Amino acid sequence: MSKIRTTRAQAAQATTERLIAAAHRAFSADGFAEVSLDALAAEAGVTRGALHHHFGNKAGLFEAVLRQIDAEMGGEMQAVRDTTPDAWEGFRACFHVYLDAVLRPDRSRILFQDAPAVLGMKAIDILMESGFGDMLADLQGFVDSGRIRAPDAEALAHLLNGATINLAFWAAEGDASEERLERAHATLAAVFDGLTRVR
Repeated sequence: MSKIRTTRAQAAQATTERLIAAAHRAFSADGFAEVSLDALAAEAGVTRGALHHHFGNKAGLFEAVLRQIDAEMGGEMQAVRDTTPDAWEGFRACFHVYLDAVLRPDRSRILFQDAPAVLGMKAIDILMESGFGDMLADLQGFVDSGRIRAPDAEALAHLLNGATINLAFWAAEGDASEERLERAHATLAAVFDGLTRVR
């Protein structure tokens, strides 16, 4: 009996993953409003009823795609931290990785155009709350050890989190000729330089 349950769970997981992958491609290419659920279901090899069973509606599927992107970006940042010997340098590098990650062509339309319209503040909450506890713990450690100049780790965590997301939105809205991404990276580096204590 447990083997049957496991097989069903695996099949359900595979269906979910196919639908999210198909939706990610479609939302990125065409935008939320233009995506057909029938076409998505056909691409994923499932019925429209199966799509509704797993996600409820198109907005539910969109949220799942947003959460998947958020998880992918978290993995990309963790990979940088794992390969950077100095903890503070790894921490600050994550913010630069985040800027590049959110502005990737297959993500930027989903994150910056459709997410606020489809999910409202829930989209911002998803992006801001992800990993916040770990970031706060890291900053508290850097403050306690004297590695950075900051009077309050919690306040700094909120400042860096909100500012980086706003910086990403600003960079996403600019024309290529404005070089906003380069300017964002330079400004972010200057902020972290100001926090860093010379060793």
